[in-house]
Amino acid sequence: MPNRPLVIALCPDLMMRSRIESGLDIAGYRLRVAGGPTRLAEALAEENPACILIDLEAGDDAIALIDRLRSDEATTGIPLAAFAGHTNVELLDQAKAAGADPVVARGQAAISTGKVVEQAIAARAA
Repeated sequence: MPNRPLVIALCPDLMMRSRIESGLDIAGYRLRVAGGPTRLAEALAEENPACILIDLEAGDDAIALIDRLRSDEATTGIPLAAFAGHTNVELLDQAKAAGADPVVARGQAAISTGKVVEQAIAARAA
């Protein structure tokens, strides 16, 4: 259904992508997956998402990408959530410092995707 709010996700992991899509569908969102930072920029130029979701383990530049999204006038107001493996505490902390909110463990993002997106939207509205 095209009138449902859109979440754009940077998530190359096919299994995780499937779990995210299922969780978002249940929560009333639709998903567009961006295969990398360039595809994410293209998707953001084409659509106005309710939230951006970033897999921090998608590449070496995830933190720099969050920095760019938060400093760009066109994307600074879009809610942005991020996730990584629960043992990757340093990366999770760096994402939080860069402006992602919430930043959650991969398992939480997989199980409660809709809630994570709602938290990101609420955090940006506050």
